[in-house]
Amino acid sequence: MKNRILMLILVSVIGIGTSFAQNTTSPDVEKYQFGETEHLLDGYSMNFQYQTGNAIHIEFYDGKGNYEWITGPGKGNGNKDIQYRCRKIGDDLYLVNWHETGLKDYLTLVFNFKNMTVYSSVIIGYANNPDRPRRTAFDGGIIDHLKRPE
Repeated sequence: MKNRILMLILVSVIGIGTSFAQNTTSPDVEKYQFGETEHLLDGYSMNFQYQTGNAIHIEFYDGKGNYEWITGPGKGNGNKDIQYRCRKIGDDLYLVNWHETGLKDYLTLVFNFKNMTVYSSVIIGYANNPDRPRRTAFDGGIIDHLKRPE
């Protein structure tokens, strides 16, 4: 009986402590504002080259992105004025995504400007048309020619 009462008290104290802890906001959460869509990369431009040798030039402005393949089989292809969403997930570390509705592609990128690396996960042609069958890409690469906003 004593053990049950002690256990009940312990569980109550832990529950109260947890509820107080959940109501406090860490400085990092306030710093990175996880709940809001942000366009933190506006004014940035860069090139990045994937491990496959394919390379892209990308620019961000006014909540939009624009890219062009500069090497590889898609050289010269690209898109512009794509609405993007961004979150700061660490120091000089950003998570970006956008939806290219015309192409039926959905892209997620992680930019690490400290290490000058990029990682991507893409669903290409999710509509699965015969002209453009669905496939995925999961790749990483190196950033160069990084220009930050002034």
